[in-house]
Amino acid sequence: MFLKILFSKILIEYFIFIAALGIPFQPLPDYHDGAGQALETAKRYMETAKGPYALLVKRQTFLPYALPKMRADLEAGLSLTREEALQCVTNHFQHRDVIVGTTGMLSRELFELRMKRGDGHERDFLTVGGMGHASSIALGIAIQKPNRTIYCLDGDGAVLMHMGVLANIAAAAPSNFKHIVFNNGTHDSVGGQPTVAGDYRQFSLCRIAQGCGYKHVMIATNEKEINEAMEKIRAINNDGPVLLELRIKTGHRKNLGRPTRSTNENRKDFMHFLQLS
Repeated sequence: MFLKILFSKILIEYFIFIAALGIPFQPLPDYHDGAGQALETAKRYMETAKGPYALLVKRQTFLPYALPKMRADLEAGLSLTREEALQCVTNHFQHRDVIVGTTGMLSRELFELRMKRGDGHERDFLTVGGMGHASSIALGIAIQKPNRTIYCLDGDGAVLMHMGVLANIAAAAPSNFKHIVFNNGTHDSVGGQPTVAGDYRQFSLCRIAQGCGYKHVMIATNEKEINEAMEKIRAINNDGPVLLELRIKTGHRKNLGRPTRSTNENRKDFMHFLQLS
């Protein structure tokens, strides 16, 4: 009930905002004929007025519709989910390491993993609502804290959104920057829409990173490879940046929770952690 009330308030705010911009709008109906009529109305308006028209989509409108499996053959050789791969990666973190997690499911899984282990959350900056910006944040920290090891836990969709940052990271050449990209070939946090990074035969994050100037690139697809790669990454002290691509299965745990600490609490604890020598 609380979530329904909260969503209704958010929807009203969107109505007010779009109306203030002078953009005509309507909610997208959750049944086929109604949705078709709404799309036709939007199409006619844009063709005649030569202006924008907004369709507001309520939460879970598309829930009954499953996207086709685009990469079943590619997933056949993958053994780990993102959460399982994340557990392997975090086993190699040391107490003074600084972690920047991308927005969405990965940061939620990292938060719950810390809770499960009783680690505390001060070492992790969770990039809530800032898709694609985790690597820029991690770059700034790496430059300002050259004596600390900085791990950026990224996603394939987030990397694609701001791919130009790879060139900036390579140009700055922070030796302490460890870029780990969890590539499940989908925008998992917003519905599982496929990304081009999931086609491993045509698309290569490692080659892109190398072309930008990353000093070392690696790929891992299972627990053994992840452990070996993390040991290699740890041993590379003065020759960064480094990119590790983890090729993983799609999907996430259905009962995955959300962080129970506010973004302001996260920021304060993280800033205090950065001040440690």
